Amino acid sequence: MEATYVVKNSKSSKKKKKAQTVEETRDRDCLTELPEPLLHNILSYLTMKDVIKTSVLSKRWRYIWLSITCLKFLPMKKQKYKEVGFINRTLLLHKGPKIQKFSITFVYNPAHAHQVDSWIHFAIARNVNELYLDFPCKRSCLFRYGYKLPHFIFSCRSLTVLALKHCVIRIPVNFIPSSLKILSLEHVFFIGGDISDLISSSPILEYLSLTNCLSSSDLYLSIFKVGMKTLKIYESHYYSQSSKLDVYAPFIVSFELVTNMSGKNYVMKKMQSLESASFDCIGTPGLQFNAEDKRQSIVQILDEVHHVKELRLCSCYILALSSGEGQDFITFAVTCLRIKTGLTKWELPGIDYMLKHSPNIETLIISIDKNEGEKEPNFLNLLGNLKTVKLYNFMSDLDVHTSTKTEELLEKLQNEMNFLRFLLKNSKVLEKLIITTCKGVDFGKSESKKLKLMFLLTQELLSFPRASRDAQISFS
Repeated sequence: MEATYVVKNSKSSKKKKKAQTVEETRDRDCLTELPEPLLHNILSYLTMKDVIKTSVLSKRWRYIWLSITCLKFLPMKKQKYKEVGFINRTLLLHKGPKIQKFSITFVYNPAHAHQVDSWIHFAIARNVNELYLDFPCKRSCLFRYGYKLPHFIFSCRSLTVLALKHCVIRIPVNFIPSSLKILSLEHVFFIGGDISDLISSSPILEYLSLTNCLSSSDLYLSIFKVGMKTLKIYESHYYSQSSKLDVYAPFIVSFELVTNMSGKNYVMKKMQSLESASFDCIGTPGLQFNAEDKRQSIVQILDEVHHVKELRLCSCYILALSSGEGQDFITFAVTCLRIKTGLTKWELPGIDYMLKHSPNIETLIISIDKNEGEKEPNFLNLLGNLKTVKLYNFMSDLDVHTSTKTEELLEKLQNEMNFLRFLLKNSKVLEKLIITTCKGVDFGKSESKKLKLMFLLTQELLSFPRASRDAQISFS
C-alpha cells in the first residue's frame, strides 16, 4: 500500500508541474521577449504617434522607440504648431545611428520651410535608405507655394528609394553619383535643368515613375542604362497642348503610359528590350481625337512596341486602329492581350485588326467599359493560338431597375453575348473562358431575377457552337 501511495503522489506532482508551466506560459509576455530587431520591424508598420504610445507597456518598451530604424509621420489632428513640435521633439530624442526608412506627410505652408529642411537633414545625416516625402499644400499654386526640395538631398549617397509628392524640384547643374534604385515622383514641378540629368546621375536606377509631373519645358527622357527596367508615366491633366514628350529607352523591360491625349507630340523610340507595355487614357477621350495627326501618333507608338509579349490597350488606342488606313504593316508578337473596351461598333474594327495581326496570342483579357454595340463581330482571324479568355465587368451597363422582365435584361447583353459567340466559334484551341460579372450590378431584393438571368445566360452560352471541344466556361 505504501508503494502504491508513492506512485500516485508522483503522478499528482507531475500534473501540478504541468499546470504550473501552462500558467506561467500564459502569464509570459511573448511579444516583449522577442529580439529587438524583430520588435523594430513590428513597429515599422505603425506611425510615430502610435509607436511612442507603446512606451507605457513595460520597462523594456519604454525606450525601444528611441532607436527604431523606420520613422513614419502622418498629419495629426492638432494645431499646426503642436504637430511641428511633436515631430521636432521626436527627432531630437531619437538615438538610433541609422535610419532605414523615413516617411513624412505634412500639410505644407511656406512658413515651415526651415523646419521641413531640418527634418530631411536629420534623415540624411543618419544615412537614410528610403525617403518618402509628401507635402500637400492648401493653396493651388504648387510652383509658388509648394515645398522646394533642398539641393543637399541630391548629394545623399545612401538613398536607394526616393518618393516625392507635392513639391518643387530645381534640378541642380552638377550631380554627385547616387545609389538610387527607385525614383517615384508625383505632382512634382520641375524648374530648370533636365530630368535626364537626374536619371543619368543614378547609375543603378531600376525603376522610374512620373505621375502628374509638370515642367516649364518639354519632357525628354533619354535612358541608356542597362539596369533601368521599369518606366511609368502618368500624364497630368494640365500639360500644355504644345508641349512634347520624347522617350528613348533601349533597355526598358516594362513601360506604362497614361495620357490625356492632348495635342502634344508623343515620340517613343529605341524600345527594343520591352517585354510588356500598357497604354491608357485619362477620362474617356476615345471619341475626341478625330484629327489624323493624333491617330498617326498612336499608330507610331504601337508600331514601336509591336514586339512586346504582353500588351494592354484602352479603347482610345483601339479606336485609332479602327479609323483610317495605313497601319496594316504592323504585326504584333503579343501572347497576352488586355483590352479595355465597350465592344462598340466603332471599336470592333480595331479589335478585328489586333486579332488578325497577333498570330501568337494565347490569352485575351477584356474589361468592358461601356456597351453601345449593335452587331456581332465579323472578324476573319480564326485565333489559332488563343487558349484563355477573361472577360471582366460583364453586365457593367445593366440597369436592373428599369427592366422588369429578365428577357429584357438578356436582350441588353446581346452585344457581349455576340462577342462571346464569336470567340467560342473561332478559337480552335481555347481551354478557358472566364466571365467575371461587374460588382456594381445591384439586383436589390430581386434575387430570383438574378438567378433566372444567370440561368438564361448559361443556357445561351452552352448552346453556342465551339471550335474547341476542351473549352470550359466559368462565371465568377
